[in-house]
Amino acid sequence: MKSSIEGKKILLTRPKDQNAEWADKLKTLGAIPFVFPLIEIQPVNESIEIQDIISHLYQYDWIIFASVNAAKYASEIIDRILLSPHRIFIAAIGSKTAAYLESRGLVVDFMPSSFTSSNLSEEIEDIANKHILIPRTNIADDDLSERLKKRGAVVKEITVYNTHKITEKREELQKMIDEGMDVVTFASSSAAESFSEMKIDKKDTKIAVIGPVTAERCIEMGIKPDIVAENYTIDGLTHAMLSYFDKAYNS
Repeated sequence: MKSSIEGKKILLTRPKDQNAEWADKLKTLGAIPFVFPLIEIQPVNESIEIQDIISHLYQYDWIIFASVNAAKYASEIIDRILLSPHRIFIAAIGSKTAAYLESRGLVVDFMPSSFTSSNLSEEIEDIANKHILIPRTNIADDDLSERLKKRGAVVKEITVYNTHKITEKREELQKMIDEGMDVVTFASSSAAESFSEMKIDKKDTKIAVIGPVTAERCIEMGIKPDIVAENYTIDGLTHAMLSYFDKAYNS
């Protein structure tokens, strides 16, 4: 049976080392993926702050990993957790994040019903006066920590990786849009911000985003999201695109 995205040109804007699996899946569905990273990720190396956190990890009751990247780039912290006799509870936002942590040998004690920081902050129990560590990127907002603080938690954020927006290839990207691109995907708000900062004329290209947080950020910047994943994962975004074009064909 023909896929509704067969022949569709789909732009993938995740960091360059995070598109291969997704591109392969889209190809099996008959789509034509184009990889054009709008952000790049770099680890924080030899951080005195990270080393200090590792030395005092016993002070924390919870560590919250909000993304796979946060988990991957907190490798030194994970190594110490595995060696620590002190029981530290682990929370993860997203099934992919949880799966990665479990592959490293950690037990995930809590994952919210919907993969957003607001759901985590509302659903996690018994955090009053608990010390919580949140490994994060340099450009993450303070929404999660502020919500947890309002519930009485003592929160420490630590930058374990840096996210840089890629905005210097405007002409190349605009040319791709001009020549015909069916969908531009944003798996993060920062990728959408790069797109906006380049002032790209998207023409009739559809915008597909990974969830409501990214959708809201797009709207704030004047970019109308046409497709919003209900399951906030790459698989969920793929399913949302399929559903969108299914409806388009059947309308």
